[in-house]
Amino acid sequence: MNSSGFKHWLLIVCYPIISFAQFVEVNAEISVERMPEKERADLKVLERLLPAYFESFQWIENSYGMQIPIKISIFPQSVGTAGAERVFTAQMFITNESGDQRFFEKSFKFVYNPNDPVVHSDMSHSLTSVLDYYAWMLIAGELDTYELLGGNNAYEKARDIATRAQMSERPQGWKERLQVQDEILRQRNYRMTKYYFWLAVDLSDQKKTAEVPPVLDKALGCIEATFSENSRERNLRVFLDAHARDFMLVIKEHGSPAQQRKLLALDPDNKAVYDKILSERPATP
Repeated sequence: MNSSGFKHWLLIVCYPIISFAQFVEVNAEISVERMPEKERADLKVLERLLPAYFESFQWIENSYGMQIPIKISIFPQSVGTAGAERVFTAQMFITNESGDQRFFEKSFKFVYNPNDPVVHSDMSHSLTSVLDYYAWMLIAGELDTYELLGGNNAYEKARDIATRAQMSERPQGWKERLQVQDEILRQRNYRMTKYYFWLAVDLSDQKKTAEVPPVLDKALGCIEATFSENSRERNLRVFLDAHARDFMLVIKEHGSPAQQRKLLALDPDNKAVYDKILSERPATP
């Protein structure tokens, strides 16, 4: 088995009370090809500031020792002025390392000048409030893998930011961001799938093999419930695409042929991945 799920069990056992930064290895990239020369230089300053903005802040009391590598890609399309402010319009893509959480903005408007501090604040800001919102969304999604619906409080943090920002001088985009969150929160079975999948992987890595099949049943049941409402539910599709290989591996090693058939039936998009896993011979001890 791939040992990626072992992180959950190991960190809980080894680090029960120590706090850690939640974000590590933050890769920030701002593509400046479409920008005038001055804006290119200024945006590269911002690019250098973004990793520390995420990595040096203690978002939660991190009893799990949770660490989330992320990538932020910003593609400025235009720049204009509104009064004394310089306003960039950009596309933005934020994802965690595994790719099972992905957020995309087609029209992200933010104000930035190189002499403006990029700092955490309770005041709404066109740039940092958006960064904070997605930080909490990523943390919430990760916490859902450690506890059943464990991300609820973090999702509320993101909602608080969005609600306040809607009443600010720059409410653009916040209605859509709340819609993204509402879509996730409506899909309880999607969120539960994540928890049961990682629990099955962790149990496998801990050699508690007898406990794995019933947990797999719960994960498959949650997938079935989600797709019975919407067979193309985006968030679950993204999650399955990211973890298709490990999902079928743990079923192959500890599950049943019936569970293999069920996953194939529920997720035909990844049939090639599943067939390849099932056709491989077990590794020789």
